[in-house]
Amino acid sequence: MSRLNQFLSDLWENGKVEVANEVQAFTSSELEEAQRKLHTYYLQDCLHFPGTAPEFDATAALWSAQYLYRATQFILLRHLNELELQEQLLPWAGHKSAAATYSADLCLRHLPTLLNFAKGLSPADVLVLNLKKTAADWPFSGVGIAEENVHAEELILSHPTLALAYVDRIIAKRLQSKAQQAAIHPWVAAALGDHANQLWPEWNKH
Repeated sequence: MSRLNQFLSDLWENGKVEVANEVQAFTSSELEEAQRKLHTYYLQDCLHFPGTAPEFDATAALWSAQYLYRATQFILLRHLNELELQEQLLPWAGHKSAAATYSADLCLRHLPTLLNFAKGLSPADVLVLNLKKTAADWPFSGVGIAEENVHAEELILSHPTLALAYVDRIIAKRLQSKAQQAAIHPWVAAALGDHANQLWPEWNKH
């Protein structure tokens, strides 16, 4: 199994990953294998999604897998330079959609953990800035760490079941200020329903 696909297997199964000690281009065969693996993970993840999940976007899923692998390399291998980082950690160049958001999340949901690993670096470190920018571009995955991105959040809330999953994450992380935002508050209220006092007693106290 290639390094990328072993990385994905370990990420999905136990969260303990290893990366190569140098940056090497992924081969077409390992990218094809990774795409098949990501589709399998998508089907498994859909079983726990609140309703019908957005369709699988193979390009977005594969981009996020490569991004996360490379970002992990740059956290662990500090001898790699800024030029290499800019060449490898490229932003998503495709169309943003509900399908792209959910498919990219198969890997980007680990962004908060990755940023936590990078907490020993300077806040101005180019890698930290790149990770924060990616979290802001993909707030469904970066919930809790992402800076405000109204356009990206509007896309999430425009898809009923993606919005439900997003609100579930906000509730799970007890993001009080986020829950009070005008666009989010009705969703949180609906999700908590009559059980707000038991599920999150503090959420509506301000």
